[in-house]
Parts: sequence; structure tokens; C-alpha cells
Amino acid sequence: NCTCYHHNRCKFTVEEMQKKEKMSNDKKSDADFEAHARPSIKLYMIRHAESKNNEVYRDARHTFKGGTSNFDRQGWIDYINTKRSADPAISSTGVKQADALAEYMIEHLRNQASCPVRFVVSPMRRTIETILPTLRGLTVGGGNGDDGRTDVDITMNALYFESEGCHLRGKKQPGMNQFEIRDILSSAAEAEASTEIASSNSGLFNPSFVGFDEDPNLGWYNYGVGPEHRYQSEERASAFYTWLCEYLDEQ
Repeated sequence: NCTCYHHNRCKFTVEEMQKKEKMSNDKKSDADFEAHARPSIKLYMIRHAESKNNEVYRDARHTFKGGTSNFDRQGWIDYINTKRSADPAISSTGVKQADALAEYMIEHLRNQASCPVRFVVSPMRRTIETILPTLRGLTVGGGNGDDGRTDVDITMNALYFESEGCHLRGKKQPGMNQFEIRDILSSAAEAEASTEIASSNSGLFNPSFVGFDEDPNLGWYNYGVGPEHRYQSEERASAFYTWLCEYLDEQ
């Protein structure tokens, strides 16, 4: 549930390459073409790492002998109801997956991307925790900025989350609000950066918020009444897709 995109350096679309060839045939200079060419955009769609809820279900299946003739159904239900979270963090396996993602993404983005690298992120905790290692790696040094960091631009979009929304046993949970999300990002930046960098860049991870309530104290799913119905998920997904297309067109 994270979208990362950037302008590729020195790349053109097929249509623009054809245009260049035609202009060359017409003996027009490359400079004329360069003035009209638009860099392409590379878009990464990233699913979140394993969550602690996945871990809970896996442990429950093992503990209560799921899939066998000795399956303890009530024990399984009680365990899930006790352990499951409406907005879980990532599991220990998820932490390893997030680190592996960062190892891949950081190298590619530093070598290929223009600045800033833009991230559109779901407000769900597991999604934010999945992309944090990548954000930390890009912004603490070794990048292409004047201070050694790669600039990032982060948009938290409240339309961008898994079907059904944020709920626990059918009851709506509000999800994190804007202050709580900022705290996660800023604490991650300070933990990784030197004291000098952290103190001089307190806004290092200062996201913009789309689709949230006007009151920053209210969570991203505050409007919900319970799990989403199918038609509500489809309407929301359509609204997010429209927003994303318009957002990309503006870049």
C-alpha cells in the first residue's frame, strides 16, 4: 500500500523517440527536440510487509491444529479475538522484509531518480513501518543532495488502504491521526540521523495529508461505521485512482 515514483533521468517515451527520429529526418536539431521532450515517470506499487496479524493467524493455526481433525475452533476464535489488532505493526518477519525492500530501493532510487523522490503512502501502521527503512536510508546520507541526502516528498492519502478499513470484531476503529503519523516519521528520522542532522532537520519527514478530516486529531478512518461493504471499497478505490492520475499529471 505504498506508491513510489520519480522522473527517470534522460529517458523518453516511445512516442517521443519516434518524434525525435522524425525531427532528425527533417534535419532539425536535437536541441529542438530536447526543448519539447518530457521525462518519463517510473511508478513502483509496493505491498506492505507481513503484519503482526498474519503472525497471529499463523500461530493460531499451529496452536489449535488448524486443518486437522483435532482443530479447536473455539480456542482458535478466542485466540484471534484476543490477539488481533485493528491497525497492526509489522511482524519480525515483516521487519526483515522491510529491510530487504530498502536495500533494493535505495540503490535504485539514488542511481536513477530525480529529486525529490515522491512517496504516496497508506495511513495504516504496517504500511508506514514497511517504507520507513527506505526513507531513512535515502535521507541520512549517501544521496545526491548537497548535504548527501536524497530529498523525499511524502503524501499520506486516507483513501489508500485495504478493503474493509480499520475495525476490530466489526467495530470501527479511528486509525492514527495526523499527529501520530508525524510522530512515527519524526522519531524514525531522529533515531537514524546524527544529533546535528536531526536537530537541524526536524521537518525531515514532514508529510502532506490528503483525505483526512479537517481536525488533525481525528484518525483517518474516523468517518467509518464498521467494516466497509464491497461497493464502498470500490467507490473509494475509484476515487483514489482518479486522484493519483491527476497527481501524476501535475508532476
